[in-house]
Amino acid sequence: MKKYLVVLLLFISTSCLYAIDIVPKVSICLPGTFRSDYEVDIAVNIGAEGRYFFSDYFAVALGFDYLINRNVSMGKKASEDESFDKGSYNKTKFSMLPVYVGIIWCPFGNFGEYKPYLRIDGGYNVYASLSNGSGTTVGYYVAGGFGFELYEKYVFELYTARYEATDNDNNITYKDILFKIGYKFTL
Repeated sequence: MKKYLVVLLLFISTSCLYAIDIVPKVSICLPGTFRSDYEVDIAVNIGAEGRYFFSDYFAVALGFDYLINRNVSMGKKASEDESFDKGSYNKTKFSMLPVYVGIIWCPFGNFGEYKPYLRIDGGYNVYASLSNGSGTTVGYYVAGGFGFELYEKYVFELYTARYEATDNDNNITYKDILFKIGYKFTL
């Protein structure tokens, strides 16, 4: 916990020296896959990130994205397989909290009212829980996508993300596609 507090204090202290954009976001997640055998219902994420632009073309981002309780159900592949253990993760709820660092590339620079960009994120899930799991440990997080800023205030993004964890020595992978909407303000 002390490590996260130190990182937060460093982030706040550097924001006093440089202009940092803060972007709170809400995400709508399409149905995803859990362990590639199960399906996950549509859900919502909340998160925020800080962005610092080194130039008109490149920025670095530091943020988090909290996956609120998600419902897991058997997918078509699992329900048709007779040898599949239908009770292990069916009707499970899970949530994760990845903290990430991202690189943002604006190919057209800071041009006009519409600024498209590409980004890639990498990080670590600092929290992971399953409703019927025991021995759940956290894992890596990777994501990528594209987005655009509109009128230097509104942020829209389309993402694909992969979250990893383990539960009782079983690897858990959650893959999803997200639509993110945010509002940018500068400190």
